[in-house]
Amino acid sequence: MKSVGVPNEWIDLIDTMVPDILDLVLSTWLQMPAIPPSTHEDPITEAFCQRLRANRDSGRLPFRIDIQFVELDVSPGEDQGRLDITFSPAIPREDIYFCLECKRLNVPSATGLRRYATEYVTRGMIKFVTGQYSSNVRHGGMLGYVFDGDLPGAFSAIARAIRTHHKKLGMDPPGDMQPSSLRPFDSKCRETRHRRQIKEYFLLHHLMAPTSQAIANG
Repeated sequence: MKSVGVPNEWIDLIDTMVPDILDLVLSTWLQMPAIPPSTHEDPITEAFCQRLRANRDSGRLPFRIDIQFVELDVSPGEDQGRLDITFSPAIPREDIYFCLECKRLNVPSATGLRRYATEYVTRGMIKFVTGQYSSNVRHGGMLGYVFDGDLPGAFSAIARAIRTHHKKLGMDPPGDMQPSSLRPFDSKCRETRHRRQIKEYFLLHHLMAPTSQAIANG
């Protein structure tokens, strides 16, 4: 049986879907209920994935939305990873998808504010660069759950952590974040460019989701 399409065409398909995915993520987040600071990442992500699937726009978009998806075909030397949320087109390849990795940020605690910016970089972003996530596509996403609602503060802390680790992240010095090329006027979005083993740049989209906004709409 002859296969429909070739890998490069499927990768190009993901590229065209990214703007719709970012729109869906940001619009769906506004429907989230109140999120207490004690809530961990997995329950938030599970509830958010359910909202994404239920969003009326998701039915008309050509991809499946999954949570805790395991990619079996990872890069040599890399462990299997559980991807938080994936957006997969209806094609016969499980390694062609858009991954959204989710992390908590600016979490209030009894001892003060925990920013978790370093963990965002070293336990989130790095997985895209090493090939554990999204090794065969050109785009991926990071979603930060910002508990104190301070998006500029969250971005600033992440930017500092990125500059510290920019070599490991395959970024040109000094390792700056840039405005989103897809949503240049959206204060909730940034992007970073990374070199991996393949010659093409990998573009990582950073979206901040303020839980104070979710609480206001709860």
